[in-house]
Amino acid sequence: MNAVVALCHFCEAHGPAILFCTQSFHSAHDAQLMMDAVPPDKRIPLPDRPDSRASDASSVSSVSSLIQAPPAKSEQCEACRSIPADEAGFVSYDTKANICYISQQHPEQPQLYSVVRQACVRSLNCEVCPGREGPIAFGEDGSSHVLSYTFKIKDSQARGFSRLYSLVVVMMDRVFLINSWPFLVKHFRALIDDLQGKAECVYSRETEESKQHTSRSLRSSVSSTHGLDHLRRIRANETGRSLVELTGDGGIFRHLHRYFVFLLKAGGLRITECVLEGPPRVVADPESSGEQPGPAPSTPEALERPLSAADFRVVEEEGVCVLGSLQQVFHLMDKASFQYLATHILKGNQVIVRGNSVSLVTSLINILKNIVPEKCCQIVPFSKSYKEPFVCNFLGLSSSAEVPKHVTSSDLHVVVEIFHLGAAGRVVGGVWAGLRLGEGEGRGREDGNPCSGYRLVVVQSNSKTSEAKASVFLTRLVTLLSSEVLSDATISGGLSALKEEWMNKVKVLYKFSQMGHLEMPQKNERLTKLLHEILYVGYEDLPILQYWRAALSKEYKTHLMQAART
Repeated sequence: MNAVVALCHFCEAHGPAILFCTQSFHSAHDAQLMMDAVPPDKRIPLPDRPDSRASDASSVSSVSSLIQAPPAKSEQCEACRSIPADEAGFVSYDTKANICYISQQHPEQPQLYSVVRQACVRSLNCEVCPGREGPIAFGEDGSSHVLSYTFKIKDSQARGFSRLYSLVVVMMDRVFLINSWPFLVKHFRALIDDLQGKAECVYSRETEESKQHTSRSLRSSVSSTHGLDHLRRIRANETGRSLVELTGDGGIFRHLHRYFVFLLKAGGLRITECVLEGPPRVVADPESSGEQPGPAPSTPEALERPLSAADFRVVEEEGVCVLGSLQQVFHLMDKASFQYLATHILKGNQVIVRGNSVSLVTSLINILKNIVPEKCCQIVPFSKSYKEPFVCNFLGLSSSAEVPKHVTSSDLHVVVEIFHLGAAGRVVGGVWAGLRLGEGEGRGREDGNPCSGYRLVVVQSNSKTSEAKASVFLTRLVTLLSSEVLSDATISGGLSALKEEWMNKVKVLYKFSQMGHLEMPQKNERLTKLLHEILYVGYEDLPILQYWRAALSKEYKTHLMQAART
């Protein structure tokens, strides 16, 4: 656990003071220097409660506006001293995790001492919890955060017959500290009960002895001046008493060292970072997942083999334009055609891209697949013959490949033709050579577009899909792409955020449907309320949400159902 654990007390002569603290070191050099300064008999084995697994413990460092140096041991009274002046402290070494735990009077580093000193002063002077005794957390962002547990130990010779102490944990991570609150408070309370129990025995014994001594003194005294006032004057001249004397335990600081080491080790082991499987925003790139991307398929056989979105690569041909962004594609066709194409992609219908250039076809598919989650994509990069939808939903075809009539006339398929325009806007090469495109067909911006000599034409089977109400997702996507000021990187980030938002809606819809709250796909009052009031979408978005359920892994679907039932 990345923290410092310390015991502080309020001295009647010197005010708040650090009495004992424990920290950990990962650096072998620093740890060896500290261990060399500790006698062998002070080197304590690790506590048996946690096993010696790797821990996140490390020394805390912070920069304070006021750096204070630790006080000299000669300036400390008996109450402020935990370790003799000729000794360095206690040390425990975790050989498996290679971590050294060291307990001293106070941190040797001036910066760290300043941080712990401020925590000590605030815990005993400034920060007050209800009842004066108990746990409290305080701190500032950018500085340290502290959990403090204030308590009293009985002392028959102190004013009020008690001494004020506090146990503090100082760390930089506020979230980790708050999450560790139940664990730390529980074990602090157990340690405090142990200290107070020992001190109670000493206090009771000393009180009884004091009563007997006072009674004998009063009986033998001739003068009335020798009474309780005289004893109080004698007590006032005495120096503070150490924790060893208050508890009657000569090995109390050895015990504290073991307990603090246990807190640092167990605190780091009980909360660990782990990756929870969830619906992917975008399936991890090969770079982020640690996998190296394979070479782009180059042979005709490889190009005709179905690939997942993660395995798909763009085939680049020398001297041929390659499409680089969705915004570029958006400007190579008219708005209505893009909406028609995107609607088919979002619903999972088969998209067929035809062209003479392998680079153009594969680069266009590479861009269009980013509209949906990667797990919803199955791709055949470039084929000379048609493939059925159960083989792939993104299909690249050569211009000479024949598309069956049932495909071109179906509402479940969409064909995108890539045309290379020559003079007077006529198509160059292929079966469409010499065809002159109309003014509104595939017209795009030509300024600064390296592929302005090409046009993308969407072959529409009928007007039903184009006349249907646009989905909420499509409306937001078109608005994003229509911006004249956003860069390609910004648009890409916006699309990723939009897909993440929609995947969250998919999770909610999946939970409701699997728990039996919905009867899909029929319209009903519950489904309407879910779509409009919870997901903020319409019925035109329902096919998209149902198709995107394919992006949820089997393991995560199980996780969703278990969470819903609990």
